[in-house]
Amino acid sequence: MKTSFKALCAVISAAVLLAQAALPAYCAERPLPDPVGFGKRFWDDLKELPKKPGTWSKNQWYLAGGVVAATGVSLFLDDSVADFYDTHRMDSLRNISLATTHFGDSVWQVPIISGIYMGGLAFGSPTMRKISADATEASVIAALMINPALCYMTGRALPYKGESPSRFRPFTWHRYSFPSGHTSAAFALASVLDIDLREKFGYWHTPLVYGVALGVAESRLYDRKHYLSEVILGGAIGWSIGTWVASKNRNKTPAADLTLLPYPNGAQLALRF
Repeated sequence: MKTSFKALCAVISAAVLLAQAALPAYCAERPLPDPVGFGKRFWDDLKELPKKPGTWSKNQWYLAGGVVAATGVSLFLDDSVADFYDTHRMDSLRNISLATTHFGDSVWQVPIISGIYMGGLAFGSPTMRKISADATEASVIAALMINPALCYMTGRALPYKGESPSRFRPFTWHRYSFPSGHTSAAFALASVLDIDLREKFGYWHTPLVYGVALGVAESRLYDRKHYLSEVILGGAIGWSIGTWVASKNRNKTPAADLTLLPYPNGAQLALRF
């Protein structure tokens, strides 16, 4: 037992020494997580959001009107589209659904966003850190705040419940169909990736990220989790929030930041004002 304990201590000591030796090469002045700063920017954006329609351009109002019109027209097609998917259980559609559906939920989004953030810290990449912050904020606002509020206000049952798609029971709990939260989250993440990667990579990635988001929308129809009108509105919400968040100017110098600096045989923390 004593031998095992001594061996464990030796392994821990060796790991500490190796980490200490490697830290100067790794650090290269890397900023540490700033939850307070992120919380402040999130709160500031949240306060700004209700005022945004007052600053929309004419083209933005046309776009919003087009989304409302498309959603309204698709309400009359919801039953027919659902019947089509019920009678056309094709392997190609099933494969698309299986391959993309989790891009719109925490199963994929949490590892993707967390991985991008950790990569941003490891490689000292401001772009990757911005993507992770933008994606977190956009997904939370679109899929966890706006979407549930609209679901509660509209009170439409999920398609697999067997109710008529024309039945709405506003302000009723446990009726979470209109609009689609998965589609909102997918388009929020896709639009953030699209906007934040354009400066370095142009537009080569645009078809890829939006193609996956469209796959999520298709999966909600194929799996009978949502109607057409719900994925249209959900996608529009996610895209608009993601584009807005990612397009904001974040180049302001913070009042204070905590940074990891290289130091002989180790590292040191620096709080800058």
